[in-house]
Amino acid sequence: MSRKQSVTAPGLSPAYAPYPLAVKAEGLVFVSGVRGDQAGPPPQRFDDIPEAGRSKEQGFALVDELEGVVSAESWSTHDHLEKVLVAAGSSGEQILRQHIWQRDKRFFPVYESVRKHWQPTPAPSSGLGVKHVAGKLNHWIGIDAIAVCPGENPVFGERTVVSEVDNKDLPSASHYSQAVSSGPLVFTAGHIAIKTAEPGMPLVDSFNDVPEEGRFLATGRSHPDSRDGPIAAQTWFVYNELRRTLRSQGLDLEDTVQATIFLADLRDLATVHRVHRHFFTDAMPSLCLTGFDEVGHRGCRIEIELTALRRDTAIERRSIDWPFAAPYAAPGATQVGPFVFFSGMVGHDDAGRFVRAAAGLPAEGRRIAEPIEEVEPRQGLAAQCWSALKNLEAVASAAGSSLAGLAKMTVYLGDFGDLQIFEAVRRHFIEDGDLPAFECVIIQGPAPSPGGHVQIEAIGLAG
Repeated sequence: MSRKQSVTAPGLSPAYAPYPLAVKAEGLVFVSGVRGDQAGPPPQRFDDIPEAGRSKEQGFALVDELEGVVSAESWSTHDHLEKVLVAAGSSGEQILRQHIWQRDKRFFPVYESVRKHWQPTPAPSSGLGVKHVAGKLNHWIGIDAIAVCPGENPVFGERTVVSEVDNKDLPSASHYSQAVSSGPLVFTAGHIAIKTAEPGMPLVDSFNDVPEEGRFLATGRSHPDSRDGPIAAQTWFVYNELRRTLRSQGLDLEDTVQATIFLADLRDLATVHRVHRHFFTDAMPSLCLTGFDEVGHRGCRIEIELTALRRDTAIERRSIDWPFAAPYAAPGATQVGPFVFFSGMVGHDDAGRFVRAAAGLPAEGRRIAEPIEEVEPRQGLAAQCWSALKNLEAVASAAGSSLAGLAKMTVYLGDFGDLQIFEAVRRHFIEDGDLPAFECVIIQGPAPSPGGHVQIEAIGLAG
């Protein structure tokens, strides 16, 4: 597809061959997962990186061992990210969204000390604890990103920070901007349930921590409210803060075109969904829900990031219906000008139930999944990979596009070995020459509810 272009960078190899380092489309660059070993063995010690990356060094070998390896890998990962962006005609100052996958969030302060050097004015970010940072090595840090290539598309101009790190109404919990824009698109950071503007920055942890309007699910009885209260209150608080962030820019939640919800416990899904529907009644955004190993900090149960479309733009918004039973309250995709933001695609059948084996697929799916099923690590993985890709294909077709038009694809899996199964199925849907930017995220809850082994989140080009 001529509207998208693969990006190469001297000395760097893709973390996930045959997927490209990045893909450029319509003036934006979608960066595949970046790791510290893409130019050879990653550095391991403070001594292996420049002085600017050694702010945590104390000078004692055993004391510095763990923080040294995390600092060194963080430095190398950001170095590689910057090289990919520069090769694409962009830079770290143009990042619109960044995900930071962390093997152990205990070392987030170490990572942040390095990031401050590379990104003095940081992008909106979501920092999540994962089961495994996918790649050839047992990495500490992984990053993927979306950035703008200034001057390449008059619609999507240079990044503008619209809600900065030290926003007085809602200071960031760490080194990230709350929201940035590129032309008509606004990207928020992942918001969490910490009252960062109050003394002590307390955690929202019950219905008592939110105003009366946020207690619409409360029963007044201690037992049910102790179970539903923490997640209901946190979800309400996060959406209310996101609404405040958008309103400060003349937007509202109804301008949201895509929402990604990161959960610490998939058992909270139904309650989160009730609160989500409370905030979104008419203009529903595309939606992806996943279960991460660690969300936010200090007891956060949820993190939410949004993409919104400004009202004062000629770009049209169009909801793409599911061609089968909707799995949750969201369209199958939302088209915004040249881009299609897909909801998370999981391995369900037309009735919205998880496929459990290749025998439950139509003939074309059985032909592909049955041979792979013989070596899959968990029952139903190959069948669900086929169904998720087939569902994505069906929604893309309804949007007038195709899988060859994907610009970015994130695949959530429960184990890194599952990627081999996914790839064995993917080759029947997308040829190597049409591959999008790619990230693989290994987490405890790859699908919105237990029983799901895979989920695909994607951004494509409209037909």
